[in-house]
Amino acid sequence: MKSLWRKHLIICLFLGVLAVPIYFLDRALLGGRGGGGDWIKLDFRGLIFWSYITVIAIHVPLSSIAILLFPKSGALRIHLGSFVISLVLFVTGMTALEKLHRLATSNEYRALMERRRHLSSMVELKEWWYFPDESDPTEIRVSVVVHQSGRFAGNVTGEQTDPSGSSKTIFESTDGPEGQRQVRSGEAFTYAFPLKALTPGRANNVQIALYLFKAPSGPAPDDIEKIFMKSPKQEDDGQFFYGALPAPSRK
Repeated sequence: MKSLWRKHLIICLFLGVLAVPIYFLDRALLGGRGGGGDWIKLDFRGLIFWSYITVIAIHVPLSSIAILLFPKSGALRIHLGSFVISLVLFVTGMTALEKLHRLATSNEYRALMERRRHLSSMVELKEWWYFPDESDPTEIRVSVVVHQSGRFAGNVTGEQTDPSGSSKTIFESTDGPEGQRQVRSGEAFTYAFPLKALTPGRANNVQIALYLFKAPSGPAPDDIEKIFMKSPKQEDDGQFFYGALPAPSRK
C-alpha cells in the first residue's frame, strides 16, 4: 500500500513539474505578436497552461480517491483512467459554463430591451421641412414633441444615393453643444438645424437624429437617441432607436 502511494506521489509531482514546460509552450504558441496589419489580435495567452492546471486540479483528488477505492488496480492504470475522466469533466464543465454565460447574456439583453421599450415614444417627430426651400436649403426645421424632461439636441445629414447604392453627403447640420435646449415633459416646439453644404446636388436620403439627455451635462443611463430615416430595419439596437422619416412638409 505504501508503495502504491509512493508511486502516486511521484506521478503527481511529475504532473506538477510538467506545468513549467507547458507554461513556456503556451507563451511560445499563444504569445502576443507585434507587427502591423488590420486583423484584430486576440490574446489567448494562458489558455493551454490554465486548462492544464484545471485538469490536474481535478485529476489529483480524483486519482487519490480511486487509489483508496481500488488499491489493486495499480497506480499507472488508475492515473490513466483518472486523467481521461478529468478531461471529460473539464470539457463538460466548460461547455456548461459557456451555455450558462450565453443564457445570462441573453437574459440581460432581453431585460435591457424591455427596460428601453417605453423610451422609444419619449421623442416624437411630427413633421420637418426645408428652409427656405428644398432646392437650396440653409436649414432643416423640425416640429417635435417630448414626453420626458431633459436636454434636447440633434443632427441632420443629407445624402444623395444612386441606384448602385453608392452615396455622397450633400449637407450636414452645423449646430454644436451650444444649440442644446432644456425641455419639459409634454413640450411641443420647433427646432432649426443650420446646414453646411458639402457637395453640389440634391439629397434624396435624409436622416434626422434627435437626442434627449437626462443629465444637465454628459451622458446618463436611459438617454434617448432616436434616428429617423427612410425604411429603418429595426426599432432598437440597444443603443439607438429608429423611426420612419415622414416626407418633408411644404411650409
